[in-house]
Amino acid sequence: MNRRRLTQAERKQETRQLLIDAAIEIFAQLGFHGASVDKIADHAGFTKGAVYAHFQSKEDLFLAILDGQMQLHVSNIHHVIDHQPSLSHFIEAMDAYFMSVQQQNRTWSMLNLEFLLYAMREESVRKRWSNMIIEAVHHLSKAIQTLMPTESDSSLSADEMAWTILALENGMAIFYYMSGDQMPLSLYGKALQNMLSSK
Repeated sequence: MNRRRLTQAERKQETRQLLIDAAIEIFAQLGFHGASVDKIADHAGFTKGAVYAHFQSKEDLFLAILDGQMQLHVSNIHHVIDHQPSLSHFIEAMDAYFMSVQQQNRTWSMLNLEFLLYAMREESVRKRWSNMIIEAVHHLSKAIQTLMPTESDSSLSADEMAWTILALENGMAIFYYMSGDQMPLSLYGKALQNMLSSK
């Protein structure tokens, strides 16, 4: 059977995804500052012009990857929420999810920290990243709201819970990678339990 010829829009999307896949590997190997558009293009099998046809800069490409990672993370938390009957069950599931994510995402977390320092010095980059975070909080807040009616003792709103979850997991991830086994097990879940269920 002959393969259907891709439309121009489909070819463009395919090229964009190949560039993103190559960039993830190069960023992981060399870091944000060590990577270059030339190296990313070469790894993907394209010219540098192909990269700039899809992304304005190396920063724009990294932000596209970051946006995809954040959307996937929010989607995963949505999945956890959808399968929990109450806030207490959600906290237990999130504790298990947090540990599994930390064991898998060490390289990506290191890249986030490296890029964070850069973004704090570049206002336009910081603003774009901030908008991504705000959008993630919005989506999480709406999902958390579905658990709220059966758990009315929390002093935090669904929006505040979303901020707390993202802030806590990012902060604890740093210490997890620095201290490893020294960080108490299930600390993330215990912290969520205390903060989200307190009056």
